[in-house]
Amino acid sequence: MSSIKYRPEIDGLRAIAVISVIIYHLNENWLSGGFLGVDIFFVISGFLITGIIITEIQQNSFSFKQFYTRRIKRIYPAFITVMALVSFIASAIFIYNDFNKLRKTIELAITFLSNFYLGLTQGYFDLSANENPVLHIWSLAVEEQYYLIFPLILILAYKKFREIKALFIITLILFFILLATSFIPANFYKEVLHQPNIYYLSNLRFPELLVGSLLAIYHNLSNKVQLSRQISNILAILSTLLLFSCLFLMNNDIAYIPGITLILPCIFTALIIHTTSQNNIVKLCLSNKAIVFIGKISYSLYLYHWIFIAFAYYITGSKQIQGITVLIVVILTIIFSITSYYLIEQPIRKSKLNFKQAFIYLYLIPSLFIIGYNTYERKQIRKEKEHIEQDVLSVNLENNFPTTVLTIGDSHAGHLTYFLKYLGKQEGWKSTILSITDGKDCFVLVDKNNKIKPECQGLLDEINSPKYKAIFISGFYDLRMGGQPVPRFNAESAIIPNFKIRFRETIKLLAKSKSVYIFANNSSISRSPIRGYLLEKYGLEKYLEPIRRMGDIDASNKIIHDLVKDIPNVYWVDAQQYLPKDSVMAEGKYLYGDQDHLTNFGAYYMAKEFSKYQRVMTPEQVKKLYE
Repeated sequence: MSSIKYRPEIDGLRAIAVISVIIYHLNENWLSGGFLGVDIFFVISGFLITGIIITEIQQNSFSFKQFYTRRIKRIYPAFITVMALVSFIASAIFIYNDFNKLRKTIELAITFLSNFYLGLTQGYFDLSANENPVLHIWSLAVEEQYYLIFPLILILAYKKFREIKALFIITLILFFILLATSFIPANFYKEVLHQPNIYYLSNLRFPELLVGSLLAIYHNLSNKVQLSRQISNILAILSTLLLFSCLFLMNNDIAYIPGITLILPCIFTALIIHTTSQNNIVKLCLSNKAIVFIGKISYSLYLYHWIFIAFAYYITGSKQIQGITVLIVVILTIIFSITSYYLIEQPIRKSKLNFKQAFIYLYLIPSLFIIGYNTYERKQIRKEKEHIEQDVLSVNLENNFPTTVLTIGDSHAGHLTYFLKYLGKQEGWKSTILSITDGKDCFVLVDKNNKIKPECQGLLDEINSPKYKAIFISGFYDLRMGGQPVPRFNAESAIIPNFKIRFRETIKLLAKSKSVYIFANNSSISRSPIRGYLLEKYGLEKYLEPIRRMGDIDASNKIIHDLVKDIPNVYWVDAQQYLPKDSVMAEGKYLYGDQDHLTNFGAYYMAKEFSKYQRVMTPEQVKKLYE
């Protein structure tokens, strides 16, 4: 291992970074730019890692095996411990859909690909961002990806040019190329790369690490400019003040975040690192023993603080934790972080494990254990879900009518299964459900120019099949129009541009040859009622905020109704009005399985109540199905 001089002031800078992040996550109003702490970490990481690599290259002692052995021993033990803790707690209190999404995120986090997963278009069962206990792992994924790619670039470049100056120029070119990607329109990431959540993307984050790498390479140049002590002191103070100004004044609504906007605090961070290589007042402050200690445990602090915050959000259902909850989160974070540092991080970091041993014992076996545990728990939670949701399998709803009706839509069509079974048996028809949002989002079949989308032609052919005489349509219209009554991790990815026009054109297209029935959407609620059922086991349900209705479902449904009311051969079906307005339960059973999807019993109950007053199809319409 290379002998890199330890600089306590850099640990002091780490302390500022982690404290900023924690304050921001506790309450973003306390420090609007606190998220920049992650960017400070990126600069520090780029500087230190590159410094080690450059030193070892010059000494002809660099080894990929040694490099990655150090990375595994440094990063993975504390990380996998946190993943195990998250998995254990989540398996006890998370409802099935939430646990399943968490499981997938953890699996990809283990391979340090979670940032791409978080950036992908996701389904309807997403954890809201503040309730995802592994959300913060995206930054580790970015760093590890950087550690896989950048050392290789440095080695190859040095072998060819044998000059540090050449490494600096190549790194600078790479920096500007990646920085330029921040000017790529967001629609390109969303529609072409299917990465609507650009906040997590590596190409937009690598420039921040490259700022640190450029500084490290610059420090190894033989002709670098030496600053006088006075100028160094002034620059250090000015850079520190400017960095703190960013922490207090910036917010995540500023344009080009991530991207070129974040380079500014990164440059200030780099200047602090550069100037504090000499003795000055900033170095003295950052080298304070208490601050340095916080910096030394900053990795554990970063790992643990968010999981306790996220679980607090999940248990309370609140959008902002406060009071005693904040205190509990802080205390737990400190206790677990210090314990992790002394009992896990330091002993393993100092161990003499070689690459093979580190890979097998620290990475492979613990990872397989976590994956196996979560897979097993997922099955158990699914069984409990099926029990909780009160399947109505004891009620005979099967009928022998031929399938003449096709129900299409998103997951809000899927949860109508028992509604359709009940009404179909009562009225004399049978429907099958076809999701038109799996893989290819064909909720609307036409593009912005009202032409059939090529990827939806196959679905249209199926819809037009002569075996189907009528089409039912149901969906989460609010989400498609840009209304977001339920917090979604990436709700923007579900928005359809020009939805109203394109939806109407889609309905006109389908109604030319078949009867089309548009189903009103049901209300959304502030949280899944099943959370209370699970938390009751631990006496925690009392901390949950009462369930409330979200959005204005009547207004939303009126918009859809008005879009289609004058189209011939189109009918409006409003069954959701027969659900209780002041309760999420009926007959002692849950109506909702999560925030916006009905349980099987909920769909069955809605059908029973609806049938007392209305029909989906008149007898004449049913007769036409069989002509």
